[in-house]
Amino acid sequence: MPHALKLLFALFLLNSALTFQNRWPTVGVRWTPEGSLDLIVLLLALAALIAWRGKPGRTLRRVMLGVCALLVAGRYVDVTAPALMGRSLNLYWDSQHLPNVLAMFSARLSTGQLLLGGLALAALLAAILMALRWALNTVLAALARPVERRVISVLAVVLLTLYGAGRLSARLPTEHGFALPVSALLVEQARLTLAATVFRNHAALDAAPPLPVSNVSRLQGGDLFVIFFESYGALTIDDPRFAAPLAGDFAALERELTAAGWGIASARVESSTFGGGSWLAHSSLLSGMRIADQGDYQYLLTTDRPTLIRRFAAAGYRTVAVMPGLKFPWPEGRFYGFAEIYQPDRLAYRGPAYGWWAIPDQYSLYRIHRNEVAATGRAPLFVFFPTINSHIPFAPLPPYQPDWRDIDALSDPAEVTMAAEALDGPELATAYVRSVRYNLTVLSGYLRQYAPPDALFLVLGDHQPPAVVGGRDLPWQVPAHLFSRDPALLARFTAAGFQPGIRPGPAALGGIERLAPLLLDTLDTRATAAGF
Repeated sequence: MPHALKLLFALFLLNSALTFQNRWPTVGVRWTPEGSLDLIVLLLALAALIAWRGKPGRTLRRVMLGVCALLVAGRYVDVTAPALMGRSLNLYWDSQHLPNVLAMFSARLSTGQLLLGGLALAALLAAILMALRWALNTVLAALARPVERRVISVLAVVLLTLYGAGRLSARLPTEHGFALPVSALLVEQARLTLAATVFRNHAALDAAPPLPVSNVSRLQGGDLFVIFFESYGALTIDDPRFAAPLAGDFAALERELTAAGWGIASARVESSTFGGGSWLAHSSLLSGMRIADQGDYQYLLTTDRPTLIRRFAAAGYRTVAVMPGLKFPWPEGRFYGFAEIYQPDRLAYRGPAYGWWAIPDQYSLYRIHRNEVAATGRAPLFVFFPTINSHIPFAPLPPYQPDWRDIDALSDPAEVTMAAEALDGPELATAYVRSVRYNLTVLSGYLRQYAPPDALFLVLGDHQPPAVVGGRDLPWQVPAHLFSRDPALLARFTAAGFQPGIRPGPAALGGIERLAPLLLDTLDTRATAAGF
């Protein structure tokens, strides 16, 4: 290859490695015709250093290879995380959950597949490093020659000038030809790490008012069920790709429950998380404060703040958490104040394991019904139940049992595991629709066949599904539905901003954390409904 072509190709490789974009909805990347500001600045710095110190040695080459590898890794994270998750990455907090995420997705793979995948990944990384090393050595060698160094420097200055001119003048949009610098991501991650550690500030949480005290007497001793549908986002209502195939299911749910005597009121609220981190939405609702990152969550657990659970316990309710998705100890349950926690071992499910989460939501709900709801002489119940079958990858789904008494047939001691399917793109979106449909079917079946007639149900989403399903730059809104047979009670909630029926209004009532004081105030016979 001629010398000039080698240099151009090396520069092309380095530039491409710092400007690629995500190939949505996959973990792959695609080439884009943009310039890299990081590379331009790096070339100018290297040209000045070599002009001053002479030909680069082995140490400089190794350092520069490490810098380039870090920038490429940063670029991959910067374009992939928002495309798949729907939000920017906070490396300090998100990296702590990486082992669990990898375990969830690798559970469907055999040992041979894991080994083969690991070898393929290692080979890919080695090839990338070799290509970077060759390109970098080619450029460094060119910079050691005065004529080529001057040409590269002039080219870098011209490109930097074009970028600067575009930034200064709206009439010269030349900056649009350049990718956002990766170095900005590294600086931002350093800032987030310092903010989460050295400079952590909890003043806003400390200043938040406590949840109001309530006698919840408007429930007249009826139970309250708070059911979080995993990944149930507002796109099921707003996005035609999901709203259209689910329209019949929502209509059937409303029709069936209305015929059975249930009234419905709905709203939309802003979740405190997107695409994951369900516990942040749960804690926001239960504490009445917006808990939007892991640092706030961990700090919350060290406080003595009253929770929605403790308020209901003080009003004479037995508080029960149904947590079929727990894989590890859950000391948070003590902070919230639950009297009873049904973890997987307490649920005693022995049937086929449906993917990573194993337990069918219908089974969990029926188990709690038999153990708690159907008990004689009991106190009124507060039941908190985050579902799991609509969690990514949304498959495999357990079969719905129209006769809930047949759910015990799933508890056959045979150890069978239904492996999760490898889905992406349209298939993943289709699986998501099926999982939401399953949730609606379970809800309808329980309300029609088993739910106590004096109970109030709050059913809501924890967050939108990951961006790999519905896309990025979506609002963080989730639907919230109330089901009750008491028209007067529902009227109080509609006066506070809920809409009659299964479809919420177009505007969000506020953050998900506002639902706790709304519940307590609306159910208190001594107070007026909380306004938003």
